Amino acid sequence: MKRTEIEKLLGQIESLDAEEISKVKKVLARREGRVEGSVVLQEKEESVEACPHCGSKDIAKAGSKGGRRRYKCKAEICGKSFNALTGTPLARLRMSEKHIENARCMAARLSIPKTAERLGVSWETAFRWRHRFLRLLADRQPEQLAGIVEADETFFRESFKGQRSGLPRPSKKRGTPAASRGLSKEQVPVLVARDRASGATLSKVVKSTKAKDLEPVLMPRLTKDAMLMTDGASAYKTLGKAHGVAVKGIPANKGHKTSGLAHINNVNAYDERLKGWMFPFKGVATKYLQSYLGWHRWLDADKKSGKARRLLRAALG
Repeated sequence: MKRTEIEKLLGQIESLDAEEISKVKKVLARREGRVEGSVVLQEKEESVEACPHCGSKDIAKAGSKGGRRRYKCKAEICGKSFNALTGTPLARLRMSEKHIENARCMAARLSIPKTAERLGVSWETAFRWRHRFLRLLADRQPEQLAGIVEADETFFRESFKGQRSGLPRPSKKRGTPAASRGLSKEQVPVLVARDRASGATLSKVVKSTKAKDLEPVLMPRLTKDAMLMTDGASAYKTLGKAHGVAVKGIPANKGHKTSGLAHINNVNAYDERLKGWMFPFKGVATKYLQSYLGWHRWLDADKKSGKARRLLRAALG
């Protein structure tokens, strides 16, 4: 746009009323979102180095389709074409210009209906996009937990929300209390382990709180010199003895008072934040619980502004 045209446009903006200014802001916000999203996709295109089908680095540009650059694998055993999103959770999703706004909705923890309304898409589309974005976050755990590591379990009610057939029990109305008070088979255990120094957090759905089910999740990530602080459960003592890791059990403490370094207040605080964050969703289906744990883990660790672009990058891997 020429300078004279820009000056003329700015002059016209000065004469707008409040309602017209509001409309202009919405248009500019959508435009800004498309630009921000295109920047992330461009970064992804520039990082393409190998064929996602066979791994060959012998690739060449092959024009574009739908505004997205395409590539062709020159390996004889492959020869397939692809784009930057091929092999990622966002492959074949339409309306890519709205993906950055979907990331904003997720950063703000909006519900599926509110997300669908803001994006101008159906409920089913908003649901599918959310879980595509969460696919990589679900299993993204810290590679290492060192120093003082606090570990504990928290529990969520088993839920078959959204499931219409194959239920192992009769469906229940939302809000129906558990048949048994306290811990029971109706509660799904989640192991939470937190590195006190770095804040790196492991959160994983486990079959039970027995040592055999905690071991493959927790022990490969603990360094040999780690000190494991727990609530005194025997499973951790068993694992510590088997793997040569120091374990200290902390007696129940209603006031959460500390005795020097001996406490598990960090992991308890994380569990409280997690439960509070989950509450507005009014129950998460157990089959999607790990995805929501990854979502919360990512948001809890990212304290900076502008989360939407980083969330979109994370969804693309």
